[in-house]
Amino acid sequence: MSYHPADEPAAPPARLGRYELLGQLAVGGMAEIHLARLAGEAGFEKMLVVKRLLPELVASKAFVAMFLDEGKLVARIDHPNVCEVHELGREGNEYFLVMPYLDGVPATDFIARPRESDRIAQLRVATGIVTQACAGLHHAHELKDKDGTPLGLVHRDVSPSNLFITTSGIAKVLDFGVAKVRGAAAETEAGTIKGKTQYMAPEQLLGEPLDRRCDVFALGIVLFELVTHQRLFKRSSDYLAARAILEEAIPRADAVDPAVPAALADVIAKALSRKREDRYADARELARALESALAPHGGVATPDPIAAALAEWHGEELTAQRTRQRKVIDDARSKSLAAGSVATVPARPGARDASSVATSPRPATARRPMLAVWLPAALAGLAGIGVIAFFAMRPSPFATRPHAAVPADARGPDAPVDGPADASIDVDARITVDASVEVSHRPPPPDKPGFVSIDSTPFAAIYVDGKPFGVTPLFKKRLAAGRHKVRAVVKDGRSKELTIEVPAGKLAPPIVLTW
Repeated sequence: MSYHPADEPAAPPARLGRYELLGQLAVGGMAEIHLARLAGEAGFEKMLVVKRLLPELVASKAFVAMFLDEGKLVARIDHPNVCEVHELGREGNEYFLVMPYLDGVPATDFIARPRESDRIAQLRVATGIVTQACAGLHHAHELKDKDGTPLGLVHRDVSPSNLFITTSGIAKVLDFGVAKVRGAAAETEAGTIKGKTQYMAPEQLLGEPLDRRCDVFALGIVLFELVTHQRLFKRSSDYLAARAILEEAIPRADAVDPAVPAALADVIAKALSRKREDRYADARELARALESALAPHGGVATPDPIAAALAEWHGEELTAQRTRQRKVIDDARSKSLAAGSVATVPARPGARDASSVATSPRPATARRPMLAVWLPAALAGLAGIGVIAFFAMRPSPFATRPHAAVPADARGPDAPVDGPADASIDVDARITVDASVEVSHRPPPPDKPGFVSIDSTPFAAIYVDGKPFGVTPLFKKRLAAGRHKVRAVVKDGRSKELTIEVPAGKLAPPIVLTW
């Protein structure tokens, strides 16, 4: 889910709570991600990641509830295959989660890699990754309340981008931001994000009650893609992806790639059954089926072979990540020495510049010894310290845009005129004449677009002013500022119409439709 800044980027605060923000790494649909440092006594330093709710969503009780639910939920999950949350914090109107820093790549990188000549080794790695993901999800599915009542947790957003493989060969399930449990504060109100369409189970698309088998279906899609290195339900639009999941024939993995053993293809096919009753009952049962299918071929890969494969296949990506990490920290060091002070948390009108960094709370001369202690330690330990979401250190499609030069025809009447002065012409008169021409011929600036989020249960095709706009869920999609007529149509032909007002450069109140 992309995010387009509505305003000019502003400098980020240097601190949030007890964490020094070294630099913004990425901006997503709900939050921005920062590399952060926690300092303690006797030169203690720890590199972490701070996930911070976007400023334009703070005013929405629904999104705040969803964000807080994520923090409280993941804090209860204690499993090596789930990315943990160290802290859920609030600083004034700011809400943030603190997570460990992960060194590795998302499962999307494994899918994008071409098939190796040794297909069995590659299949063992793929199934080893999914087996670990099954373990983490099964643990989450089994969570109970204080009185022992099952919470009935469903992740609802299992996808390759939310499955991270660390350099030690450990698979981590990320982002429980849209997970659903019975009684969660955001269960009914904040339904604007429910996962990625091409990884949704049929019952999820149809708005039916969900259980853990919804995540089993999504794991089946991830498994198919890791094994075949082809996307299963990726289409040119969410609507077509939903139609493919609900109606099109689902290919067998061994038909796509004959190197896939029939037993493994059988496991994938069962996980992808459209009727949930025909799937594996839970993620643990899927993991056991994978282990049995790969037993004749050496078994699913354990963390050590996965780590070795990661280093061999994705060494360049890891090197590039660490280079960017060093740049973030080096920039922080330079600005700390230059500025010599740490800013407090300011009000934020929009997203942050990914190259902006924090400054130091002490004068530069007093700060240098501390920097000499923590900077080398941070650089040396980045490969093995803690952790974050997959997209933290890679070039992000959500990064803020750089400032653009102002074109001549957009300058104000008081702007200087380009070109050398002509001694035969009165300079002041020339400027006056040019300015009048500029004012009379300059077209009015276009209105800044706004953003709209629309969700529907079950999913619906959305038309704005009579034109197709997309299939729900739609999140922060650009739309011209002003009043628009919206029409939603579900699969059985029922429709609803409403009028919305989109503010320029801002997010309109989210729309949640029920039928």
